[in-house]
Amino acid sequence: MDQTPILAALQRIVQTNRLPLHVPGHRQGRGLPEDLGRWLGPAAKLDLTELPGLDNLHHPEGCILASQRLAAAHYGAEETLYSVNGSTAGVMAAIMATAQGKQVVMAVPFHESAWRGLVMADASPVFLPGTFDLDCLEWLPPTPDSLDSLLARLNGMGTEVAAVYVTSPTYTGIVAPVARYAEIAHRYGATLLVDEAHGAHFGLIDLLPPHSVACGADVVVQSVHKMLPGLTQTAWVHRQGGRVEGPALANALRLLLSTSPSYLLLASLDAAQAWLRTSGAKQAGWAMVATETLREKGFAIPVGYHRDPLRHWLPTGSLVASRILAKTLEVSGAYVEYADAQGVLSVFGLFTTAREVDEYIRIIGKAGYGLSGCCRSLGEKNGFVSGGQLRTNGWRELQDLSLAPKLALRPRQVWQSRHEWMNPMQAVGRIAGEAIVPYPPGVPLVYPGQVLTEAVCKALNRVRQDGYDVQGIDSRGQVAVVAGE
Repeated sequence: MDQTPILAALQRIVQTNRLPLHVPGHRQGRGLPEDLGRWLGPAAKLDLTELPGLDNLHHPEGCILASQRLAAAHYGAEETLYSVNGSTAGVMAAIMATAQGKQVVMAVPFHESAWRGLVMADASPVFLPGTFDLDCLEWLPPTPDSLDSLLARLNGMGTEVAAVYVTSPTYTGIVAPVARYAEIAHRYGATLLVDEAHGAHFGLIDLLPPHSVACGADVVVQSVHKMLPGLTQTAWVHRQGGRVEGPALANALRLLLSTSPSYLLLASLDAAQAWLRTSGAKQAGWAMVATETLREKGFAIPVGYHRDPLRHWLPTGSLVASRILAKTLEVSGAYVEYADAQGVLSVFGLFTTAREVDEYIRIIGKAGYGLSGCCRSLGEKNGFVSGGQLRTNGWRELQDLSLAPKLALRPRQVWQSRHEWMNPMQAVGRIAGEAIVPYPPGVPLVYPGQVLTEAVCKALNRVRQDGYDVQGIDSRGQVAVVAGE
């Protein structure tokens, strides 16, 4: 039980708590509606509050602190903080703790939670574009040389950059050269913040990429629930080195979390850190064996990057083709992570079996797809490639235009402004009031504060007409703009 201090403390309370005179109101599951209670079962007894011996997430001194230290020891971090509000809270806290009112280099593309962090910190973004791989129809993180050049230019202009924010791995599984990023950022006096939401399993064995703590990042945010055996909404934040103050990071995270955190989620985090240190490496080895076929016949790794071997990206070059393939899998009982205009993403994870991989290969083969081959062959099949050239559509045009948009207002200013809604073609020259985000993957196509050029508005109109599912376009097909601007 010393390996799972939170879970052990909860079990002690459950065994002695005969008369619960405290919240929550379901009284250890007794009062839950029958349909829900039947599914939760005994787990509902662990849904407790800050009783004696259960510590307090906002001022940990007992079992929660002990569990966080065990998690930190696994990753080699100086400190690990638990989040019951997902990686979203962790990402926002990282930016708030390092960049209040300052400039942040944002490697594009990035998740919308980072934009929320800019709002909270009243920070200003400097965009560092990645590149789009036309063979695999996926985004690659920026090259180290491009980061070095940007920081050198900003330094020459006398612009102080507080932090560099990068996403690794990307949603499709591309792992950035974080160690090189860290060396470059630190050389210019900036901290390195890494959104590693999909990489909490990294480093378990040598066949997996190293995690970003080992690569020298200052703050690393990981979702536990995405790739580890944790409940949805669990995450943790790792800090190391002296560039980010521990109290500042803890205070920022505290601001974003509930004052009544779920002990079910805390128990899940506790169990996950113990699993990492006891069973994780062995399970990772089994997963690599099970998914060997995906690696043998899958896409090559772009030069200078790694790829998460436990997810499979199948480019189609067509929203219609992606949805057909996703539906074909769904009919067979297989649900993919997402299907968009670029392709279909399947996350296999650490608990995949060889039988499941074989079933996946059989289904996509029956649908006319193989494991490998560039998007040109798949795109030609789906009418997306003509004469060896990719045809543009609204989705791709927006992605190109979102690499380094012109911002007329800081994120905080846009958030505080009044908005009005209008048809995209009427919004030319106006300032975007809200992010326009396909979810998943949650990467903005249009940023708040961005000047809506004619090209952007035309692309938005096409996205709307083609029936893409995005946040930021309402049921009338209208977008938000800053009122009076």
